[in-house]
Amino acid sequence: MKILIAEDSKLSRSVLSSILEKYDYTVIEAENGEEAIEKYIEFDPDIVLMDLMMPVMNGYTATKEIKRISGDKFIPVIVITSIVETSSLTESVECGADDYLNKPYNAEAIHAKIVALSRIKKLHDSLREHERRLEALNEEAEADLLVAEHIYDFVLDKGHDVLSSVRKYMRPVTNFNGDILFSAHTPSGGLNIMLGDFTGHGLTAAIGAIPASDIFHQMTVKGFSIGDIAVELNKRLKKILPLNMFCAASLIEIDQERTTMSAWNGSMPDIIVTDSNGNLINRIASSHTALGIVSDDKFDRKIDISSLKGDELIYMCSDGLLDARNKDSEKFGMDNYLGLFERNKSSHVNLNNIVDELFSFAEDGEINDDISIIEVNLDKNVDTWHADNKDLIERKRITTGWSASISFDAGSLRETNPVPLLLDMVNGINVIHGHKERLYTVMSEFFTNSLDHGLLRLESSLKSSPEGFMEYFSQREKRLSELTDASIMISIEQKKIDDEWVIVIDVKDTGSGFDVKKSSATLEDNSGLSGRGVELVKRICRSVEYNEKGNEVRAIYSFAKK
Repeated sequence: MKILIAEDSKLSRSVLSSILEKYDYTVIEAENGEEAIEKYIEFDPDIVLMDLMMPVMNGYTATKEIKRISGDKFIPVIVITSIVETSSLTESVECGADDYLNKPYNAEAIHAKIVALSRIKKLHDSLREHERRLEALNEEAEADLLVAEHIYDFVLDKGHDVLSSVRKYMRPVTNFNGDILFSAHTPSGGLNIMLGDFTGHGLTAAIGAIPASDIFHQMTVKGFSIGDIAVELNKRLKKILPLNMFCAASLIEIDQERTTMSAWNGSMPDIIVTDSNGNLINRIASSHTALGIVSDDKFDRKIDISSLKGDELIYMCSDGLLDARNKDSEKFGMDNYLGLFERNKSSHVNLNNIVDELFSFAEDGEINDDISIIEVNLDKNVDTWHADNKDLIERKRITTGWSASISFDAGSLRETNPVPLLLDMVNGINVIHGHKERLYTVMSEFFTNSLDHGLLRLESSLKSSPEGFMEYFSQREKRLSELTDASIMISIEQKKIDDEWVIVIDVKDTGSGFDVKKSSATLEDNSGLSGRGVELVKRICRSVEYNEKGNEVRAIYSFAKK
């Protein structure tokens, strides 16, 4: 250990040096305060013994300067003095001195003070090193967080503003929002929206956002239903999330014509549907557990289906809205949320009203959770929901002949929706940007007609009312579970007709057929909730032909027909 002695008396320095060297300390000597500072800078001693009364620069000034130079490094300074006035000792402490020794010197007292201050210095140095390492780790963590935040924001921004008719208010508690919002077009021109709320908030709550985004967008563009998407999300999140984490979520799917809405609500607040005047007309409460909790065999994928007129507004929110508290610790709650729509019958409720009401209620209260509120306006004057993107660069399609066919028996029909799989296959052979929507609509319409009407013998007229809708899908589920000795065969072929490459789609079922004319009407004249599919397909395709029995249909799809 190196000890600096600052003492103008040569005799005193000699006595101190002898004492310290007896304990194997290395001694550095200075004759005054100015020299003491120079020696301190040169030799970096561990402890300083400082006389107060010295020429050139006294001990008070030298102590203060050494403490300034040392910064946050702890350098013990022991004042050595014959002065016993309290004021002098107080001044030395104010200048930075840590202890004092009275003259004449006592060897054991000097050694004891040095040992004690050495322990304090060692502890201080250890804490300083820990602080330095912690600062380095914090800087590294902050840099990692900036990268993570950039990636996370990119993931969440994808699909946030697909449509002008989808408005959002999202308020995170930390840099990372534990709430997620995804929206994307389906191949048939409809819209899928998912609002999720991971356990907690911050980065920990956001770890499932990236896989959830991938699953939602990839499955949506391939035409999978929200029930299919919920199943896959649950499977993936169950696998990757810790046991104490899950994702409450609500998913909705709205067809391009705004005639139906399918919804899956897992532990989220009610999905609210209002008419064009803001009057509450439907609530879809949670009927499922959150994603990532139960195993595949226990997961309930059943969806709620309701009819739409096409001018409604849909509201979705996370429980951060309902859990916000005012200064009296009262929750905003579902009653206040629903009360907005009840109180504003004469004036249209919108997203801004809800946000204003929230902060008027909370004021100086507590908002300790991420808050998300979504408004979807179904008015076609706001957004036409056209799924084709003309800015996409179409790569050259394969212009050679090919064909494929697949048959589904009763068992596979109960478990499988083949349309997304077939569409994926066609897209793998041909790059069909701008045509995917139409091909999906054609194949989906033909398959649904064969299954629902050809095999299950369901009547479209049931879907003339909201209650009928529920009855229709209830009968469908029951009859499908009882279906035996039935099949649907789908054939797809690319061939050249009249010097034009086209896709030929053929769907045949083993049912007794159905009356195509009875089940269709012109798009202009049909204001009901069903019966427009066949006419829509006829407009999309170059030609559509049913056989007399009504159990086989053949369509020719032209890439030139846009």
